[in-house]
Amino acid sequence: MQRIAWHQARGDTVVVVSASLDVYLRPWCQQHHLELLCSEVEFQNGAATGKYQGGDCSGLAKKARILASYPLADYEEIFAYGDTPEDFAMLALATTKIYRWDEAPP
Repeated sequence: MQRIAWHQARGDTVVVVSASLDVYLRPWCQQHHLELLCSEVEFQNGAATGKYQGGDCSGLAKKARILASYPLADYEEIFAYGDTPEDFAMLALATTKIYRWDEAPP
């Protein structure tokens, strides 16, 4: 949370990009004033179907969703934080890549 607060204090756009589900990430992100790109649960008639709406947000899908949602050329600096190999494509988009809390490309 300290690193998120640091980015917010700088005025950075902070986006959580996760393969985890929106049903629990969205309230947390809203509480902390964070934007969110994640896997979304599909609902029909008020009930979860057990499927994703728009597909899973992991691996290359993270990169695709970022590129579809944010004009990266408009940002001088792009920080990305990851902790699994599924994050490598997302990390490749960043000017500063943090993998498992080490500043180095995977």
